Amino acid sequence: MSPQPLGDQERLDKIFEALDRMNELAATHTVLVEGVKDIAALKNSGVEAQFYCVQSGGGPVRAAEALWKSGRSAVILTDWDRRGNSLAEDLRANLSSLGVRFDEEIRSDLAFLCRPYAKDVESLDSVILRLQKQILEEQRGNRMRGKIVVIEGIDGSGKSTACSRLGEILSERGFSIVVTAEPTHERIGALIRSGSIPGISQATEALLFAADRSDHTEAMERWAEEGKVVICDRYFASTVAYQSSGLDGSEVDRDWLLSINRRFADRPDLTILLDLDPEVSLARVSARGEGESKFEKLGFLGRVREEYLRLAEEFGFTVIDASGSPESVAREVAAKVEEVLRCIRRKRYSARRAAS
Repeated sequence: MSPQPLGDQERLDKIFEALDRMNELAATHTVLVEGVKDIAALKNSGVEAQFYCVQSGGGPVRAAEALWKSGRSAVILTDWDRRGNSLAEDLRANLSSLGVRFDEEIRSDLAFLCRPYAKDVESLDSVILRLQKQILEEQRGNRMRGKIVVIEGIDGSGKSTACSRLGEILSERGFSIVVTAEPTHERIGALIRSGSIPGISQATEALLFAADRSDHTEAMERWAEEGKVVICDRYFASTVAYQSSGLDGSEVDRDWLLSINRRFADRPDLTILLDLDPEVSLARVSARGEGESKFEKLGFLGRVREEYLRLAEEFGFTVIDASGSPESVAREVAAKVEEVLRCIRRKRYSARRAAS
């Protein structure tokens, strides 16, 4: 068998393959073992065969004679320690002298597969149970739910930069990351971003955002269930803050906006609001050389900021001063997220300890 490193599942599969081969030989072969504990372990592991206990049956000579008289072949399955190896050599010599056919590949394979955990046949069933437990705990650890982190803030507050940098920081620390944003680039989200439906009311636009969010939330939940950390640029608070703040003198009823987004409010594990003075945010947008969007008006962004802070108090958002450098803000965001992620590390560490 190849000496390549094996994972627990592959090791277990190959052990069962070896045991299946033993069962396939059961009609014509007798399994030669050292003691009665070996027979118990093999039976517990699913082997249904005829056994011969070499130690209590008179040793290698008597074992070979018994096989010769019965006309059966042998599977040599002594332990893979020094004594077991010596006994296997004696059995080979005596069986060969009488012309009795024998298989020793199964022993060689089991020795390689079980040696990291045991050196004797009587521990085979314990090795199987140990591997099964380790596989189960690893699967539980791998399937352990990740987290959904949302970054909110007015235009120019540095959300996109913080999301990108946060993803890099967490990836470096071993987390599997998905960085996403709203509106999405899928179906309804792409329609919103395209601006190809001019003249619709803010209420209709809010419903489109909610529809896009519904599909997006399903995807984020799926990613989190896979154990990934989902970092989302904008979520429900963005719709409420912007649509209720009276763009061009019109506004959508805040309570209604909250009602159509209520089921999304408790989905994130952490929402961080990057708080910034609108004058500073507009200066940043201008410095980027981007064209001004319909939302980038000083008075309007002031109202949006006030609404964001109100939502932060109502829904328990973490508020971070976004006036610092992008790197310092990203580090502060990462520190807050790390507090939430520590529970994942603790659970995975506990799972590994339980498997050892």
